[in-house]
Amino acid sequence: MKTLVEDFFTRHPEIRLAALGAGANESALDLCPFGQKAQFFAAEKHPQLVERYRAANQYAFPGALALPGWVLSDLYLLPGVIGLLMCDARELKPALRKKLDLTAEDEAIAAAYVAAPSVVPGLAIGVSLISLLPAIHAGAWVKTLTIKMMRLNKLRGVAQWANPAVRVHTRMGPLRVVGSVPGTHEFRSKSFVYETDLSDEEAWADAMGRKKEPPPTRKIAATHLDELAVILERAENGERIYVVPPGLDTSGNVLLREE
Repeated sequence: MKTLVEDFFTRHPEIRLAALGAGANESALDLCPFGQKAQFFAAEKHPQLVERYRAANQYAFPGALALPGWVLSDLYLLPGVIGLLMCDARELKPALRKKLDLTAEDEAIAAAYVAAPSVVPGLAIGVSLISLLPAIHAGAWVKTLTIKMMRLNKLRGVAQWANPAVRVHTRMGPLRVVGSVPGTHEFRSKSFVYETDLSDEEAWADAMGRKKEPPPTRKIAATHLDELAVILERAENGERIYVVPPGLDTSGNVLLREE
């Protein structure tokens, strides 16, 4: 993995790795994930960066999923960290800079990832992934590096079957389908809970390098929610079912492997 990370930053020298969180959290992080040095920004000393992150998040998730300020403070910054890929704002499209109220000389957020610590050691819950430079796979890399910074070996998260982000999530390897989303998530009817095992870093690196991808045994259109609801029920009853890379094909089918 170290070689893959070094290659990414060599090909994209305009990108810088950073972390944003409460100052007290700095010592708990690995700020050299896979050999790549990350700059830590204490949120209480860098309010402008906090606001730029919130603006980028609200651009990516408008409407029902818009990020409230108290959630950013209480649930993102205080208990954990936001992993960031930073760049000069000139790397963003002019229209996007305008929406984010940035000048070409400003420092911008190219991608960001938040995973919430859980009561299970080594496990976190994926909360928010944004990428403003998708052409360079910034989303997959900020997620990978943030997970390593947090010293995690397992991740759970919520994804929408038809969302292209499924392709990003499967860059870390197959997603084990856990079941339906608990509670009252706004997109519950078209979402699923997944789990990624990251304890084997060699397998993780193979997944990031698109090597040894397990073939699907079944395809279901991401819009066929009744069929996918059956998959969720089977997973909840103990069957091992995975969404395998790249997650979605070009026809919008979810790629599943039943074991």
